[in-house]
Amino acid sequence: MVQKIGETVRQLLREESDPARAVRRLLASSKPEDAEALKDYLRYEYSQCLLEAYRTNVGAYYTPKHLVDLVRQVVRPHLTDNSYVLDLSAGCGAFLDGFPPERTAARDVDERAVQILKALGFSNVAQDNSLVNVSRTKYGLSQQDHLVIVGNPPYNDTTSKNKRALKVPGKIAADPDIATNDYGISFLRTFCKLRADVICVLHPLSYLIKPANFRKLGLFTHNYRLRTGIIFSSEEFSDTRHTPFPVMCALYVRASMDYEYVRTFPFDILREPKKFVLSKAETIDGYIRKYPPSKDIPKKSNIGLYMYNIRDTNSLLTSGNLTEKENFACNITVNFCDLYKYAYLNCMKRYFGKHYLFGNLSPIVRKSDLENSPFFRNLFIIDAIVNNQNLATFNVRNRRSIVFTQGLLETYHRNAKSCSPEERFIYRAFVNFVEGKEVAPSATRSYIQDYFERLRESMTA
Repeated sequence: MVQKIGETVRQLLREESDPARAVRRLLASSKPEDAEALKDYLRYEYSQCLLEAYRTNVGAYYTPKHLVDLVRQVVRPHLTDNSYVLDLSAGCGAFLDGFPPERTAARDVDERAVQILKALGFSNVAQDNSLVNVSRTKYGLSQQDHLVIVGNPPYNDTTSKNKRALKVPGKIAADPDIATNDYGISFLRTFCKLRADVICVLHPLSYLIKPANFRKLGLFTHNYRLRTGIIFSSEEFSDTRHTPFPVMCALYVRASMDYEYVRTFPFDILREPKKFVLSKAETIDGYIRKYPPSKDIPKKSNIGLYMYNIRDTNSLLTSGNLTEKENFACNITVNFCDLYKYAYLNCMKRYFGKHYLFGNLSPIVRKSDLENSPFFRNLFIIDAIVNNQNLATFNVRNRRSIVFTQGLLETYHRNAKSCSPEERFIYRAFVNFVEGKEVAPSATRSYIQDYFERLRESMTA
């Protein structure tokens, strides 16, 4: 049914220059039950009718019904009889559906979407770049009106991998005091400039939990406090293509918050009884370098090993490889004294898995495990060596590899005689591998996978 309606809408929009007239024709010729299905398609699926390049440029990815319903459910207790409900990236009005039309206002940068909004019965609508000339008077509102903002504003970072791949030129204009390189943050700053009384929108969790993004929100954090935060995976949006990351339904009220408030905030997780608390997530920040060395740190590795720089867990999983190339502008220097830390990250890349909840966080770690247990340090080093035999630094057939020059073979051979049976098994498997007595040992894989599973569990309440 949905597919048939979609084909009909796309065909008619291609034939009809006036989208509003096309929609009115469809509604007039439809049975009542079909008319409702058509309206639902426009509200929740209209973005499928847009070119991919255009969708990416303006962030026009429409919101599934269950997420729209979630926003309505969260915001409804905060509405009054005198509230005006505003959506500044309204699409075809999904978030405004069900509110009194005379007390709603909708704006969108897509002219066709605005025409469809009018055909669906919305009156206070217009095509507009909501990030320019920001004021309440644009929407016919006074400073005394109780303003509630809802929606799913675009949050396409202009530096995103998706956007670069499409080579979409230019970027949307914005007032200087709200402009940033991420439209979503600019929209939140816009809501602040409008002095909204209540804000309930969808946006990436990274806006709050990444300190740099939190600072970029500017005056928003001085004027609003998070009251409700429900996290879900970006995969809930079926028409996006990316590594999963956490998005949330966020309700803000007028107050203020600092970063410590966010660190200890108990975020709900959609469809799960657990909560996510940032302060429980110990990360590598301040413990393991994520970027190339600064001027006062030696750049050349004493074992000829480097790692591509990483921003967060998703970037580690997609591009955080070990290498022997001396690209000091892009690579982290790995010296032997810190090998266990980068071996840990190499194992995380291989075994941690793409878990949306941790995607925008710096890689998590339990520092005490690494610092207090020689076995854990050696475990990650062994796994990194075995699974990176393409690197001369690790190759067990190369007598100049660290297996021999740093005495690892002798150390692990000695450890195999003086440790617990479980640890002894792993050390012996590695020694046998180096001596050519068996294929690459698989014992480390299950051990490390179990370890990461327990680590993830420990960081949710």
